[in-house]
Amino acid sequence: MADSKEAENPDQIFTSADRIRQLNEVDKDVARLIHSAGLAIQALTNARSSDSAGDNSLDSHKARFKEATSQYFALLSSIDVRLRRQVYALEEASILAPDSSSRTGDLPGASGGPSAASNPLDVSWLNSRKDTVGKDKEAELWAAARGFVEQINSPGVKAEKSLERMEVD
Repeated sequence: MADSKEAENPDQIFTSADRIRQLNEVDKDVARLIHSAGLAIQALTNARSSDSAGDNSLDSHKARFKEATSQYFALLSSIDVRLRRQVYALEEASILAPDSSSRTGDLPGASGGPSAASNPLDVSWLNSRKDTVGKDKEAELWAAARGFVEQINSPGVKAEKSLERMEVD
């Protein structure tokens, strides 16, 4: 992998073709990243996995989820490092203007300066918005749970029959 070559000799000069090849490898890893995210989500469902031969136990789901998330975060870290190297190479070649906030970790507009008003995705702006989605969903789930418990406790319905109809992912 080109990433390991770059780690062996950090003073090596890469050609444009080498940089394009490295970006192509990053592109392939992005596809693998999305695939591993899909596998992690699939492990959280009751859907049968193509790689497990009928083993649908909780331990199997946990193992598949742990493996998929480990692969996801390893790929994410690798992609992040390689893309940063590409940005630094562009900055060194004066193709891309250096962005001081990308190296210090500061968010643009976080200082409250003139750019803060022009950035609609500023963290402080996003945090100041009213968030009722979570509360609304929680209220909806509590109402559904209350209805389910009332259905189970009603005199004419057997608990086993109600539990059989309950679907759990």
